[in-house]
Amino acid sequence: MPRLDADRVALWRAVQTAGEVVTRLIEAEMADEFQLSLPQFDLLAVLADHDGQLRVKELCEKLNAIPSSLSRRIDGLVERGLVTREPAPTEDDNRAVMVCLTRYGRFMWRDANILYRRAIQREFASGLSETDVAIMSRALTKVAPFKD
Repeated sequence: MPRLDADRVALWRAVQTAGEVVTRLIEAEMADEFQLSLPQFDLLAVLADHDGQLRVKELCEKLNAIPSSLSRRIDGLVERGLVTREPAPTEDDNRAVMVCLTRYGRFMWRDANILYRRAIQREFASGLSETDVAIMSRALTKVAPFKD
């Protein structure tokens, strides 16, 4: 294993700063246009990718979220009519709840997703070549293998 030198520390700081800057820019645009936080958008996106519904436990896993934090995020979306909570008991858990994307929520996600993709292109991806993407993807997979 290579030792932690100044170059590796500087690279870590650069990756962290770049992520924070781009996230703040996208989050501000999302809030201005749709009054959605990025974590709320992420929840809508995960639901949209899973036929519009998932159990809370599955959402926690997909979003790598703490249940209490996710519950507050869901509350805000329920209040706005973007998602509903429906009982979905299982053999293992009679209290299980399904979070379902409403029609309004699906429309909101669709429009917000257009903004999200354009913002990523403008703030992050436009300066990257195919080679840059391949190198960065390979490097990030080595340090933090991500799950889908």
